[in-house]
Amino acid sequence: MSPSSEEYALNQLQVEQSKLLDKIDELRSLGIGGLVELPQLIVCGNQSSGKSSVLEAISRVRFPAKGNVCTRFATEVILRRSPQARVKVSIEPGASRTDNQERAKLQAFNSESFSTSDDLPKLIKEAEECMRIGGGQLSTAGFSDDVLKVEISGPEKPELSLVDLPGLYSSVSDDQNEEGMMLVEQLTKKYMENKRSIILAVISTKLDYHHQRVLNLAGKIDPGHERTLGIVTQPDTLSPGSEEEETYLKFIKNEKINLQLGWHVLCNRKFETRNTSDDERDRNERDVFEQGRWASLSREIVGIDSLRRRLSNILLKHVRRSLPDLISDIQNKISGHEQKLAKMGTARSTVRDQRGFLVDISSKFGRITDQALNGMYSDDFFGGFDDQKANKEDTHDFRRLRAVIREMNENFAEAISIRGCRRIIRLTDTSLPFPTLQQQRSKPYMNDWVPEYVNEATLQDEIKEQAVKYRGIELPGNANQMLVGSLFRDQSEPWESLAEAHLKDVWTSVNYFVGLVLQHLTDQHTYPLLMRDLIIPEMDRLRARLFEKLQELTSYRKCGHPLPLGKNFLSTIQESRKKRQLVVLKKELGLVASPFFPNADLDKTFNASDLDRAASQLQSSSDQFAAAEIIDQMQAYYDTAIVTFIDNIAILAIENCLLRPLEHIFTGQSIIGMEDAQIQSIAAEPPNVELDRKRLNEELNKLNAGRQTLSAFSTDGPSMPSRPVFASQLASRSEKSSPSRQANRPQQGTSSNGSSYSGPTANSSRQQTQNNPSSGLFQQTSTATSKPPPSPFAAPSPSPFGGSSNAKETPFSSKVFGAGKGSSGSAQPTPNHGVFNTSLSGFASPFKNGSNGGPSGQGPRPFGSTSSPSG
Repeated sequence: MSPSSEEYALNQLQVEQSKLLDKIDELRSLGIGGLVELPQLIVCGNQSSGKSSVLEAISRVRFPAKGNVCTRFATEVILRRSPQARVKVSIEPGASRTDNQERAKLQAFNSESFSTSDDLPKLIKEAEECMRIGGGQLSTAGFSDDVLKVEISGPEKPELSLVDLPGLYSSVSDDQNEEGMMLVEQLTKKYMENKRSIILAVISTKLDYHHQRVLNLAGKIDPGHERTLGIVTQPDTLSPGSEEEETYLKFIKNEKINLQLGWHVLCNRKFETRNTSDDERDRNERDVFEQGRWASLSREIVGIDSLRRRLSNILLKHVRRSLPDLISDIQNKISGHEQKLAKMGTARSTVRDQRGFLVDISSKFGRITDQALNGMYSDDFFGGFDDQKANKEDTHDFRRLRAVIREMNENFAEAISIRGCRRIIRLTDTSLPFPTLQQQRSKPYMNDWVPEYVNEATLQDEIKEQAVKYRGIELPGNANQMLVGSLFRDQSEPWESLAEAHLKDVWTSVNYFVGLVLQHLTDQHTYPLLMRDLIIPEMDRLRARLFEKLQELTSYRKCGHPLPLGKNFLSTIQESRKKRQLVVLKKELGLVASPFFPNADLDKTFNASDLDRAASQLQSSSDQFAAAEIIDQMQAYYDTAIVTFIDNIAILAIENCLLRPLEHIFTGQSIIGMEDAQIQSIAAEPPNVELDRKRLNEELNKLNAGRQTLSAFSTDGPSMPSRPVFASQLASRSEKSSPSRQANRPQQGTSSNGSSYSGPTANSSRQQTQNNPSSGLFQQTSTATSKPPPSPFAAPSPSPFGGSSNAKETPFSSKVFGAGKGSSGSAQPTPNHGVFNTSLSGFASPFKNGSNGGPSGQGPRPFGSTSSPSG
């Protein structure tokens, strides 16, 4: 390349650097620095460490001779290369400036550009007086969070932006008290904690490095030493060959404290050479570094010339690296501000505006509620597949109301099928194994369950005793049918308490959902007013209606007589009677195996007398059969009634009395019918809302301007779409069929985790970097890793509820007065599974016991242990 071409390329690079750094400065001037973190270089160090001298050497502009002026506030120095020399001073008010008049006064301080830097000390003094820090008008502790901006342009200036922070100090004096010491440290930490700040930690050889707090602060905030550059000043004050010189040489060589950005060393002006020119200052510095042990150091880490180049490259790379995240942060801020403004709505000073505001909210409420009830979760309120808003500690996302209600109904159906009967009948003296009992108690509505058992023979004796008390006009050998209803009411006693607990949880879940929707649609001021004046009364009305329906559904069970319909009941009774008679006949005829005769002869021949004897035994146990008949009839009716009861709770109570009316508790029609006074009490804006809307709009305009500013440097430019999967497969087949392609095909290697990668050789780098020619200033880097992309046909992830629908049944089988789970695994009971044959399955429920807090004013979170039905 010819010298003219090299010079042209260098000038082009400098122009691009200047444009990029100018854009970052423009963001700062827009005030975006208070909204998102901007990339910057910050100069930190103890007082008298030479920070101001470093700044002077870099900018070649003299700052005030006494450093105590500039150390009272942060000073932002902006250096830009331009054909003409210019210096400009302005003030950016800090966040603590809440008085609008004071902020306007500071913003109005904007010095005229001038071509010489001789007047800079005077201008900085005027700026200090404007910030009311000098002249006997000191602010708190004599320090300010306002920022003094000094913009310096010239033909030989480097492309740099630095922030000089007040110096740290450890001892107090008349003008530097302990409160100021803490404020300076807090200000330094604030700038250091910005992940996009490069920390220039300045330490002086005149001070023991153990006492220079900047190293400790930088080490705590940047423990990996990834964004800290150390600068050592005043090395010419060290005695040659001394221990101190050896210590600081280790610092500079990155041996004492290893920093990824390394160290640099500079020579500042001494008091006797304070009036020398910049060129003479640079010559003196070069003379120092050409003598003694300093001459052995690399020229890249000594002197001001190399520091300018080094800082310029560091800042440019840092800005390039930070730009994508910066654009993303600005976009996130824009989205957040737009959501807040959408909740606040437009200004509403009249009743008409306020009514329209509520009508708009009611329309959105109805749309979201309709989607939640129908399981069509398309609104932004519900979030996406991998939504980060959902509380990871919760098993459920209560925004998806239909999914929550369905699972609650299934849990209720399973619980009532297990503990819905007051007593569990058993043929033997066995009871529920302890591990199985503990597993059942971990499920919803089962935490306080204590199973009660009764032997079958004992229950029959109880019924025979009751049969004597219930005698009526029935024929001899028959029991009064009122016993069936009495036994049914006794066994179904837990139904009402279980249903009541279930309806409480459902209503609490729905109430919580309503609160989530309104929090999503309204601001913090409107939400509690709307809940108090409109939503809570409506939800209380639905609650009362819900429990009135429960009383209606349980009233007949308390006093009515079983009236089974359909053929199922009769066929079940006949089947039970036949089985019971067969058991007695087989026993009398010796066809039942026993411990003494394990191999019963099933091919025996019986005569008429044998059959007559066996039949007479049936007649002699007629009272026993009558009692068993009562149990069979009750059980058959129980199995039918529990299915009906579960369906009625789910449909007649929950759907008809709670979910269907939910869409109508807050509608546009109800808003139109409200009195003006009530509309004003809910939707009128307090004064602070108007100020918040104005502030949000101003910040949103700044953010949009910032996004527009950076749009020209966005790395997300158009690119070639990804290659389709089938195209890769075709190419692979084509390579297999082509010998020439096989010969030129890259060798295949294997990564440490077993995945394969391709490259020129097996030992080649696993990452390949390629430059995107269309990226402009940014040479976009793409990294091809060894791990193959996931298959689009991969198996789906496990259920978010964590439980398996095919839970293994427990080995225990017991006779239960109630319905068990069918063969399909459904929680719905089946009426004709047999009188006593019910298996207790290990159904895994995601609902956990415990109390959770819901939105303010809405009571406890659903699915807690607050519902403890007795049974």
